[in-house]
Amino acid sequence: MTKTAFILLDIQIGIVDITKGFMDIDQYVTKVSSTLAAARKAGIPVVQVTTGFRPNYADASPRNPMTARVRSAGLFKDTDESVQLHPAIAEAAANDIHVKKRRVSALYGTDLDVVLRSSGIEKIVVAGIATSGAVLSTVRQAFDMDYEITVLADLCADSDAQVHEAVIGKVLSRQASVVNADEWVASLAK
Repeated sequence: MTKTAFILLDIQIGIVDITKGFMDIDQYVTKVSSTLAAARKAGIPVVQVTTGFRPNYADASPRNPMTARVRSAGLFKDTDESVQLHPAIAEAAANDIHVKKRRVSALYGTDLDVVLRSSGIEKIVVAGIATSGAVLSTVRQAFDMDYEITVLADLCADSDAQVHEAVIGKVLSRQASVVNADEWVASLAK
């Protein structure tokens, strides 16, 4: 049987706060929380990936437009509350695997691949914010690394609904199985 891990991207205070204008946060984190609970109950390891930078931004290149914006705004320092998991999932996540990323992909410059391969993981389930950012970059890189991938479409979010739909329907669906969380949770019982 293929070993699976659930990778949740950027459900941290600072990023979830940014999404308040384009989605129902309470509904979203409730659904994320119940899906994570089902994964844990099924014995699937959960990996919580958050974005953060050293307080002096030594790891935030001024040549990278995203990290340059973060740096100039003084956001997402490792010491800030903004990099902490959202309170709706934080307590239950105490025994999860935690990975800090400094770029968009959860696999670039982190030890996530080592953790997954050391645990014999061959299949990953991916969800998080943003569909056109962390989800897209992580899935594309995982695809090139030969992981079998499932994306939970309704647990991915983006500030632009049309971009979300295009990325899910026209890009990620070519490299991953795309399902909704309820469908995936139901498959755990089989």
